[in-house]
Amino acid sequence: MDQRKERILRAVVSDYTETVVPVGSHALAARYFLELSSATIRNELSELVDDGFLAQPHASAGRVPTDRGYRYFVDFLLPQEVVDPQLRRHVRQGFEAAAQDVEAVLEVAAAMLSRLSENVAVVTGPGNTTSRLRHLDLVLIRPGQALMVEIATGNTAFQRILEVDPLLDQEELTGWARRLNEMYRGLSAEEVDSAPLVPGLAPGLQALGQDVARGLRQLATRSALVIHNGVRNLVRQPEFEDPVRLRAVLEVLEAQRILGDVLAQLAPQAGMQVLIGHENSIEELRECSLVLTSYQAGDQLWGTIGVVGPTRIRYGQVAARLQLVSQATGDALTRLLA
Repeated sequence: MDQRKERILRAVVSDYTETVVPVGSHALAARYFLELSSATIRNELSELVDDGFLAQPHASAGRVPTDRGYRYFVDFLLPQEVVDPQLRRHVRQGFEAAAQDVEAVLEVAAAMLSRLSENVAVVTGPGNTTSRLRHLDLVLIRPGQALMVEIATGNTAFQRILEVDPLLDQEELTGWARRLNEMYRGLSAEEVDSAPLVPGLAPGLQALGQDVARGLRQLATRSALVIHNGVRNLVRQPEFEDPVRLRAVLEVLEAQRILGDVLAQLAPQAGMQVLIGHENSIEELRECSLVLTSYQAGDQLWGTIGVVGPTRIRYGQVAARLQLVSQATGDALTRLLA
């Protein structure tokens, strides 16, 4: 594409993103190209239509970007937004106020990103990771029954009711829990299995090492958590005034297992991925664009974070703000899990 066509495509994308109104040659001439005649601009627009970068809804209408036009814009013409320092401080402070557990951090990330992008934000939590024991409690429910509460990395929790000696009281259970923490803290399921038994365990607690390992395995194999925020932003978009079209997108967002699997497959190991319209494998999202990246805690990839919106989203702004929130999410998790 020559430079003039690129300038015209950029102008059409910019105008249509803001107005959702097909862009005509007279508007382009008045706003961007005072040195060009409307006839020259019309010819360029016609060639861009012929090449598949723009579409004309009907004969007398202006032009709108196609998926191919947005793809060219993202690949070659995307402006780099510099995030304002005040906005950076706002994001950092938002994470500092988050509750001290993994799910709360991810909820803050989704809420923050949906506000900054004015679209739907999606965040996946870790799945199929190695869980290590952080803390174990034994709580007496009634004589002969105790509740084992197992807290693993990521502040994920596993609970199991144990049959114990009816003579055991809470003080004794607390003592046993302390000894078990000393022995198993920081271990994975495999390491707990291979560790020696705690000597002299009270009746009903002899198999507790196996219970701890079972809980860690269950936590490690849970499906990836999917959190989304900002559905109201989607409802306000003119593209989704049609309730049938809106319902199709909402059903995909609510089907968290399907969405989580798709996002896990799409997420890049590093950098950012943009899927526009029909590039999406999910038919219900072919009126949407997805802008995705990965986030990490320490040096470990933890999940995917991204934005779902109409194909006319502000790609440059969304990409810059997504990168900002992704970094803040990773920093918050690194501090939490240290």
